[in-house]
Amino acid sequence: MRILSVYYGHDASCTLLEDGKPVVVLEKERLTRTKHDQGLMDLEGILADYGWDPETIDMITINPWVRPTLDGKWWQWELQGDTYLKYPDYMLDEWRGAPEGRYSQHQIRLFGRWYDGYAVDHHLAHIAGALFASPFEEAGILTADGGGDYRMCALAYGSGNKIHEIEYGWGHEYKKKQLNIGSVWASIGEYNFGMKRLEGAGKLMGLASYGTAHDKIVEAIKHLMLYHPFAAFPSHKFDRQNGLSLKPEETFAQDVCTSLQKATEDYYLEAAQRMKSWKPVNNLVMTGGCSMNCIANTAIHQSGLFEDTWVAAQPHDGGLGLGAALFVWHHVLGHSRNPSALSPYLGTDAGDISEDFIPAIIDYLEQGNSVGLCYGRAESGPRALGHRSILLDPRLADGKDRLNDHVKHREWYRPFAPMVLGDWGVPSKFMSYIVPTSADEIPAVTHVDGTSRPQIVGPGDDPFVVKLLTAWHEKTGCKVLLNTSFNCQEPLVDTVEQARATWQRTGLDVFVCPEGIETKT
Repeated sequence: MRILSVYYGHDASCTLLEDGKPVVVLEKERLTRTKHDQGLMDLEGILADYGWDPETIDMITINPWVRPTLDGKWWQWELQGDTYLKYPDYMLDEWRGAPEGRYSQHQIRLFGRWYDGYAVDHHLAHIAGALFASPFEEAGILTADGGGDYRMCALAYGSGNKIHEIEYGWGHEYKKKQLNIGSVWASIGEYNFGMKRLEGAGKLMGLASYGTAHDKIVEAIKHLMLYHPFAAFPSHKFDRQNGLSLKPEETFAQDVCTSLQKATEDYYLEAAQRMKSWKPVNNLVMTGGCSMNCIANTAIHQSGLFEDTWVAAQPHDGGLGLGAALFVWHHVLGHSRNPSALSPYLGTDAGDISEDFIPAIIDYLEQGNSVGLCYGRAESGPRALGHRSILLDPRLADGKDRLNDHVKHREWYRPFAPMVLGDWGVPSKFMSYIVPTSADEIPAVTHVDGTSRPQIVGPGDDPFVVKLLTAWHEKTGCKVLLNTSFNCQEPLVDTVEQARATWQRTGLDVFVCPEGIETKT
């Protein structure tokens, strides 16, 4: 059975699912080179690239923001029946219940024909994408972001192939106010720091480690995170011209970010405790854009509330198409699942790479060179995990500044992550948790607070990455490499041609792809 799943909001994506297995997950920004790009993708071209004929598609799934976008220009398909999809009134319905009210069946016209289809609620797609891509048979699910389909956060319980129950709002009475963590991060980044709205949160999380949390600021931010659904969004509480202008190098600005982080952790731990009281599960899966917050994830993981936790490789909105497809396949159609972690390598295929390149790569790294890797299937999700990565020796004292200044061209306070051979005590396959590290041993990947967010690599992971790290360890005695995304003020590179162009216009030293190893000298 073939399912085409389309998500067309910011971080738009397209998923081809065949018999429950992802054939490909493509994010629009990777193809157009516009960060967080939105709107429909070239679906006919994508189908042709992967050998799918429109006649062979059995079902289509769509999301999110179904009701708002039906009034806008994004909606380009014909729907049989009423103007609106038959969603319940989100402002009046109950705040806890089964997920049946969060998806609806439709006839959807595309490629000149009618298809059976489903529209899946924003957070339900997040929830399904997290649980059904996890290694857990049963788990609680926590989701939070800047909002989708009129909701900002939820708790859920699922097992096997079913999402059994959802609670929206994390216990804050929905008819009076909602908890909106994600929008406050975005708004402070945009209106106080002058950052792009969809990029501010990631930057502020790095800056948060430089300051000190103050109780009064924490409480003010926690109050701001709660708002009346019929009043202004949090962003309206910030004035572009008269609001407080903050600069990253200022102590107060850093303290605001640290307090913002503390407020987030407080709400996260409160939600985790509520989840455990509601459903005494052993495992918790975290998703939504806010689960990119490694410190908050770690606070829950170390709380002792759960035996294990998990964050999928695609917790952001770019994973909604995949989540909707998995929800329909498992929950709606009833297909069973074998709980196992879904591979993050679901994107464009750049071709196989020879393991014969590894000795030369090790030599270049040991000489202090930065090395760009582009091979195999691209990572699905916001983290580079070896296939579209820039590597560097983490022992270099000037490594962070070199990459920030001459390769990435980004803010001085933003840290880099380690790729680690072995087990560091956290389930951080996708850079979702933090661990203590030493600036004396691996300064290039140790943040100012003495932590790193590692990509843990083990025997069952990508063979080339495992062998590269093993060879590096044997040669140097170090089990760690700095690993950052292969890009420069742009989306993650997708093709060899894009990667080579980025290598050529930046201070990146060495480029490695299936065609060979390239240098600038």
